[in-house]
Amino acid sequence: MVEPAIDPVVRRVEVAAGVELHVEDLRPATLHADGPPVVLVHGIAGTTADWARVAPDLATTRRVIAYDQRGHGASDRADGRSSYTFDLLLADLVALLDALGLTAVDLVGHSMGGVVALRCALEHSDRVRSLVLVDTAAAPAAATGPVTRRVVAALLEGAATVASAVHAAREPVPAADSAPAAGVWADDSPAADHADAGNADIGNADIGNAGGLAIVDDTAHAVEAGGSVADRQLAGFDQLDPDALVAFGRELGEYPSMVDRLGEIECPTTVIVGEHDTTLRASAAALARAIPAARLSVIVGADHSPHASRPLAWLAAVDGHFGRLATPPPGRPGPIPDQV
Repeated sequence: MVEPAIDPVVRRVEVAAGVELHVEDLRPATLHADGPPVVLVHGIAGTTADWARVAPDLATTRRVIAYDQRGHGASDRADGRSSYTFDLLLADLVALLDALGLTAVDLVGHSMGGVVALRCALEHSDRVRSLVLVDTAAAPAAATGPVTRRVVAALLEGAATVASAVHAAREPVPAADSAPAAGVWADDSPAADHADAGNADIGNADIGNAGGLAIVDDTAHAVEAGGSVADRQLAGFDQLDPDALVAFGRELGEYPSMVDRLGEIECPTTVIVGEHDTTLRASAAALARAIPAARLSVIVGADHSPHASRPLAWLAAVDGHFGRLATPPPGRPGPIPDQV
């Protein structure tokens, strides 16, 4: 990995009335690096810092734009839970591309950010030159992990921050708490229907029955283990608007499936998933099979965030994706094996 040739240009971009996004813009130092721009879209509780171990390498040959989604990081918090929907996240992305004068980009989305990227490819196909989906599902369902449910319950009861709720919720969970808590995300949510639809449409693969907020449980486990991963994830949670977590948790349980539309995606697509992301491994494989000419890369030893836990292998997978494009960026290698 390399250090950035220049410091990123940091700016705030208004994408909606009362909502400005924190944007970091990295540009290659050489005039001969003319690869198309890459836009990085983080997942829930993420920030631009999520890409710190990979963005400098990408920026050696192309312009790289990362931003904090509304309610996350240094971006503005929206007004109430009704202002946190996937429709608005998609509108924010398109408005950002317009504001920066970007027509077609290579779009990289992680987890919830992958859902936003996937919708952009479906609804604004002219804006997406190619697509990289990292630990993403086409029909997300609300997570059913006990830690996640306890975190959301704590927020609904008035916990000050998401990070404090994660700390409190990582205590051992009684067996009686293994069922979804009523009033948080119940089993009778539309998510169950989405999962069934995904299973019926794509070879019984579990494309829709994915824990959209698996990162919450992952973070609680990382806190117990300690180290830089826990520090980074807790920092993201500390900057997350609690309303955003609650709203997107519910949104993930009600979001309509995109399974039936995956065949419409025409741009080159790579689906990346961490070997140990047991929640999304099956979903990622089904996603790659359903998108025409898509490719699956499983990052050995990685979890839900392979760009953070296994950055070199993740970069190799992304380089392989760029190598498959008609006009690959200069100095990048060609395709790679499906497992790295």
